[in-house]
Amino acid sequence: MRKPDVLVVRRVVGKVSVETVYSLSGDVPPVDGVLEADEIGLWPGALTVGSVRLVCSIRKISAGGAVLHVDQEVEIGQTLELELMTGELLAGTVAWRRGSEVGLSFEAPIDVFAIIAQDIVSQPGERRRMPRVETVCSALLETAKGTELVTTRDISQGGAKIDVPFALVPDERVMLTVDGLPPIQGVVRWTRHNVAGIAFLPELRWQELMLWLKERRRADPGASLAAPAADQPASVPPEPGSEEGVQLNLPARVREGTRRWSIDVGAITTRSVTFDSFAALGHGSLLWVVLPGLEGWPARIVSVDGYRFTCEFTQPLHPAVLERILALATAKA
Repeated sequence: MRKPDVLVVRRVVGKVSVETVYSLSGDVPPVDGVLEADEIGLWPGALTVGSVRLVCSIRKISAGGAVLHVDQEVEIGQTLELELMTGELLAGTVAWRRGSEVGLSFEAPIDVFAIIAQDIVSQPGERRRMPRVETVCSALLETAKGTELVTTRDISQGGAKIDVPFALVPDERVMLTVDGLPPIQGVVRWTRHNVAGIAFLPELRWQELMLWLKERRRADPGASLAAPAADQPASVPPEPGSEEGVQLNLPARVREGTRRWSIDVGAITTRSVTFDSFAALGHGSLLWVVLPGLEGWPARIVSVDGYRFTCEFTQPLHPAVLERILALATAKA
């Protein structure tokens, strides 16, 4: 089977380098507002349309489809075949088009991890690297000004793209803590509006990143309610503002870096959680609390009384999230 012609496509559109991104989503990647970029160095591919073979480049690929750059005309609804650098052939239909960009819907879902693994294996052993993977999750960003809760857009061995609520400065040193990974030192490479690119110092190992991504895929995608819609019901249990919070005896879990253990939650508010644990934890430690309906939420220990720990969430829970946690806890009881 002939592989696509090796070609790196470069287009001048702005000031940030854009790489091919893999997505763990099962949907066809939608039309999006891509950041402007000076150079787009995308992975090459090839499209077979009938008896015609077209060179293309791949901006994003998910289990359900791909976003491609194609200079030649293709029509919405047209059936074609995408050939990857690994030689894999993926049949699909053109779902949308925007200028030279084409959204391709695969006939059958693909295993994204298998495609990534094939690419890694095809590389020389000493230079193997994982591609950039679209991963939306909460993280803590520590700068000289303090600590803020941010959201990742994607991650690779070399760094991450994040949404930040404040301006960062290029070359600024930072620390990024992502649930399930140890704190990672980094430097701001670029920033545009409220999006920034962080380079890891040192880079992650591809084996470590692959294991972390597989762990995230195994987690229930419907469990995370970190960013509820603004129009969700605002009815709240009697608790939210009280110092004591809602009293309960709720089994839950805590993660600190790569360590994890079970806890019993005694009380919870939108701003804090109290639990019992025999783990050796110190005042100020950063934890990720995993509750029913909440995959993981960062909190710092603010009080220790024997084996009872009180943590303050780095960002308050939305009242609707707390309501759902309590409803799920009640249902389990």
